[in-house]
Amino acid sequence: MLDIAEAADRDAVARTLAGDAEAFASVVRRHGKTLLTLCTRMVSDRQVGEELAQEALARAYSGLGSWNGDCRFRHWLCRVAMNCCRDYLKAGARAERPAELTGDELATARDPEGEVAGRELLAALESAIARLPIKYREAFLLFHAQNLAYDEIEAITGASVSALKVRVHRARLMLRSDLGDLLDEV
Repeated sequence: MLDIAEAADRDAVARTLAGDAEAFASVVRRHGKTLLTLCTRMVSDRQVGEELAQEALARAYSGLGSWNGDCRFRHWLCRVAMNCCRDYLKAGARAERPAELTGDELATARDPEGEVAGRELLAALESAIARLPIKYREAFLLFHAQNLAYDEIEAITGASVSALKVRVHRARLMLRSDLGDLLDEV
């Protein structure tokens, strides 16, 4: 049984394929922010993340006919975005600075020193995530940042659930190792 969001996505795809160019705008409104967040975290650069999210939407629009409905449309769209990010990262254009921090990503602290320490920890975490190998980074971000279940991540990445569990676990271990002393201070 389809949920409301999936039914709306399928309807928008059918209308777009039938020639209603405006129908795809609903897909952009519904999923654009998710793709932007995912791409930005994958490449650790807000501007590049925006470009990759736009590229993913453009690729999705031009490739709508290749989606055969065998998976949720949201998963297919995330797969397109992840492929854009992989292409960018494999080309060696990896950003060296952590992603731009926003107030939404950090709970405000009650004291200024705590807020500064929290921002420093978040910056260190974003930087450490950016240093993870691509397959570990994508599994970690899809699981922890996008709150997807392993079977949903499997639909996006094509990796088995068991492989994804290993990747998320290893990513956590790499992050713990990388952030070691910083985590002890918290």
